[in-house]
Amino acid sequence: MTYGLDATATTLGKLLAAPHVFDVPSFQRAYSWTTEEAGQLIEDLLLALGEADAQGAPGGYFLGPILLLDGSAPNSFGRGTRTFQIIDGQQRLATLTVLACVLRDFMKRDGLRTPPELDRMIGGGREAGAPRRFRLQMRGSAQRTMVASIQTEGATLAEAAHEDLSESETLLLAVRDQFVEALADREPAMLWRLAAFLHDACSVVVITSRDVDRAHRTFAALNNRGRPLARCDIINAELMDSVTGKELARLQREWEALGAQLGPGLEMLFSHVKAAIGDFRAPVIADIRRLAAAAGGGGKFIDTVLIPFGRAFADIQAADHRGSPESAEINRHLRHLSWLPSTEWLPPLLLWWTSHRDDARALAAFLARLDRVAFGMRVLGLGADKRQSRMQQLRSAIERGHALTLVGGPFEFSGEEMRNIRHNLRDLHPRSQLACKLVLMRLESELSGDAGGLDTEALTVEHILPQKPARTSLWRNWFSDAEERQACTGSLGNLVLVPRTLNERARNQDFERKHAIFFAENGPPLPRLTAELRGVRTWSADQIRAREERLLAILDTMWHLSSTAAESGAERAGLRRRRKTQAAE
Repeated sequence: MTYGLDATATTLGKLLAAPHVFDVPSFQRAYSWTTEEAGQLIEDLLLALGEADAQGAPGGYFLGPILLLDGSAPNSFGRGTRTFQIIDGQQRLATLTVLACVLRDFMKRDGLRTPPELDRMIGGGREAGAPRRFRLQMRGSAQRTMVASIQTEGATLAEAAHEDLSESETLLLAVRDQFVEALADREPAMLWRLAAFLHDACSVVVITSRDVDRAHRTFAALNNRGRPLARCDIINAELMDSVTGKELARLQREWEALGAQLGPGLEMLFSHVKAAIGDFRAPVIADIRRLAAAAGGGGKFIDTVLIPFGRAFADIQAADHRGSPESAEINRHLRHLSWLPSTEWLPPLLLWWTSHRDDARALAAFLARLDRVAFGMRVLGLGADKRQSRMQQLRSAIERGHALTLVGGPFEFSGEEMRNIRHNLRDLHPRSQLACKLVLMRLESELSGDAGGLDTEALTVEHILPQKPARTSLWRNWFSDAEERQACTGSLGNLVLVPRTLNERARNQDFERKHAIFFAENGPPLPRLTAELRGVRTWSADQIRAREERLLAILDTMWHLSSTAAESGAERAGLRRRRKTQAAE
């Protein structure tokens, strides 16, 4: 106990339990986590859960300190709700609440009994002596979206309104959709384990105060002093421990230079190296130790593995290949892959890059196939496990020296997968808003020759024919048949990419007004996919269908989506031959 402060280690489940309720005070900044931070959180949680399962031990994950201002009356303990204001920890608690809501809705959708722990963490019921309310109360407009599209039962799997949203609301929905995608294909048993892990094995240190000034000083100490000890620091110190003299000085200089190249990416290098050449299911530090021992010690492992892989990682991050006729193509594919919100494609690329660094033609051919399969898996709606499995098959094929273009290989889609890709492309936005944006960005790159100059984070998908036109809108005259209007709305031919600011202004406007907003003088630069509509003055079902067919034809050429009966027969025969060859090995 420190004067005026109370620090307690507890689990997330105990923190987010009755009678506790949490408010984000008005002086706090708005919700600001992006899919990058949320993606790292879900990746870390799944990794920690996997390590616990592999070791057959409970495991755990530390979420850091949470600083709270206790707003309850001094003598109110045990008498109803205890209200806390979140001074530090809003981003984490809000994101974890979103994750809990997604888990709850997946279980209820599949007819499973939801773990009561999840319901308690989310709240929303009536507790003794307290009005009905959710455990976490956001501030401002974010509260509207949190309740309507996340905390309410079933809301995370329903289509959310994306119009007239603040930045924090847009970010909350993006994180929600990312979690939905990450967990979509997980087995029910795994969802149960993750829910239990979240409730029982995720720990926090809760610091509470009744004095806002003291709470603020503590916040400043937590956030502005010292440098956090990263996992890469721990591993690097252990690897360097056995190195001495000039060799140690040389390796330290090379490691510092690599850190300057990679920046924050250095922290993830060990995970990517482990996934590229180690056991992707094993804990990172333990597997790096094993790999270092196999390489002949820490110094040799740094010199022969980490430095080459780190330089390859830096080249891939920079997307700045130079010196060959294929460099422009290589960089374009690297930019495409960087748009993806997860990095299961990176370990096999690192493995290929380190062994084909000087063969630009081989790099370009590999990247073209990797680009196609990585985006194709998104269109198919494959979840993280299946995408990871396919990339592990690719890694295995590289290690064994198999021809990567074999029919039935990890780079090739089956006839059924090709049919599903073509089918999904005609109804992609309702299936996955993220996949839809990715496909439109790939089309933009193909049409413009490159999309490197666009701020892809600021771009949003806009329906020209709105999803919900007003009853008095001209849209209902132009598309009087409700069934046809619905089909046209979700069509690829009805979708464009626009900066978020224009999307918010256009909303449900009639076509003429939307057109004026998009193409206003001195307006922001538009993607070519959108700019090509500058001369269009009407918008009809025939135009939407014609544009859809044109865009699908571009995708067909780009990703080789056509398939004939003869090709399917050849595919099956090739797959049988490949299996026989592998069995003989």
